[in-house]
Formats: sequence, structure tokens, C-alpha cells
Amino acid sequence: MVLSLTMNEEIQLIMFDMGGVVVKHSDGMMEKALLEDFGVTGYQQFSQLNSDLTGLLMQHSKNLIDEETMWQVFTEKTNIAIPSHTESLWAKYFDPILDQNMLTLVDTLKDSGYRVVCATNTEPAHFLRHKQLHQYDHFNTVYASCEIRHAKPEAAFFSYILDSERIEARHVLFIDDYKENCDAAEKVGIHAIQFKNYESLKDVLKQYD
Repeated sequence: MVLSLTMNEEIQLIMFDMGGVVVKHSDGMMEKALLEDFGVTGYQQFSQLNSDLTGLLMQHSKNLIDEETMWQVFTEKTNIAIPSHTESLWAKYFDPILDQNMLTLVDTLKDSGYRVVCATNTEPAHFLRHKQLHQYDHFNTVYASCEIRHAKPEAAFFSYILDSERIEARHVLFIDDYKENCDAAEKVGIHAIQFKNYESLKDVLKQYD
């Protein structure tokens, strides 16, 4: 049975991460598939090739560099040639599937009087795909790193949302699957829940009844 929440006097805004929370998707699986396309096996993620690639992906997530520049730098750092392509490689294996239980929860929270937004790190190609599939439609609005030019776990990411929503951090609840992001949210005064699965989230949310 879907958790039925009543309006909490303190929490007014709830922020959901997208990938790994509302959407069943793993960047690791996508990166592994791309590496195999590049002729590289035995690695699950780009960062295993070169730790600098984590920062490179973050730059692209904040739309500070375009995808072609990202691949150029990727080659410079790894000596791995990128196959010729005419469309986004980053979107090639991106097939986001919505968790229907989580969507129902989002709708329930909205019906209970909460403002519910998506707070996500995502690249332009993935952002476009989500929009094409209407996967952001359940939220009141979306704050995507590629649009606001800030990314989790930066404090500026959360400050941007607080300023845009004109709300104090103590009135906000944030749900994300990465502990690092939850810790960063708590440092600016936002309540945070690290997402494990739908059932455990329901149990934790009961404290906000």
C-alpha cells in the first residue's frame, strides 16, 4: 500500500534525485558498454582508467564543456581512440526506466500539499532524453546540473535551489542514493535521506507524518 502522508509543518519542499532513485539506471553499466565499444574490457567505469575522468564527467554534467570536447579530453587522458559517430555516444546506452512505485510516491506527496522537485546531476543528452520521455512531468519543476551549472555535492547546487525556491534549508527534505550528496545537503541545513529502496524510504518518511 502506498504511504499516505499528511502535510508536515516543517517540511514544505521535497527534492528527489533522478537516476538511482526515481529512475532505474546505472551510469556504471552505461560506461562499461561504451568502454567495450572503444575496445576496452575489464573495466566497469571510466574512473578506473584515470581518476581525472570523474572531474571531466562533472564538467560535462555542468555543461561547462560539450560532449565532443569531453571525448577529446578523454582520449588525451587515456590514449583510447573514440569511434567515429554522428550522434551522442553518451546517449547511446541510456535507457531510463521509471520506478512506478516511486512515481506514485511523488504524486502522493504532491497531493498531500508538498512541493516536489527533481534535483539531478545529468548531462545534456540525458536531460533531453528524460524530457522526450516526459519523465520529469511528475515534478513541479526540475533543477538539472546541465542547466544550473552547479552539480552535487557542491554546496552551490543546493544554494541555487534554495534561492530559486525562496525557502529556508530547514523546510527542505532531500532524497538521494549517494551518501556524499546527502552529507553535502545536510551541511547546508537540508534534511537528507539516503535512498536504499522504496520500502525502506516509506519507513523513514513516516517520521514526517
